[in-house]
Amino acid sequence: MVEVSASSLSELFGEAARALFETITDLETVRPREEVSLSVEAGDMEELLVSWLTELLFLYENGQWLFCRFEPRLVDDKRLEAKAWGEKLDPDRHPIDREVKAVTYHRMAVVREGGLFKTTIVFDV
Repeated sequence: MVEVSASSLSELFGEAARALFETITDLETVRPREEVSLSVEAGDMEELLVSWLTELLFLYENGQWLFCRFEPRLVDDKRLEAKAWGEKLDPDRHPIDREVKAVTYHRMAVVREGGLFKTTIVFDV
């Protein structure tokens, strides 16, 4: 479980993506060598966040991508367009700390408290 906060929703999505990859590996070892564009749609904000993280996890699991930099942009409450920078997994340089199996909806809520947006994300490891 990770708790993430940011001053904007777009930043929250970026910080959530960082938390996902920090759960998997040491991000200090990942270089932003290549750019990947992504677009996800969902029914609400929580589903959009889960869809975004699930898409990134899919790219890790099926394409061996590790990402370290994110530029998400919320088009509206139900659509996100983003760029992510990273590189392919190199076992000699990228220690895998945990394998994340899934992003769950357990305890998922995107809330605004004061001037910050916050969420709690539970990863199935």
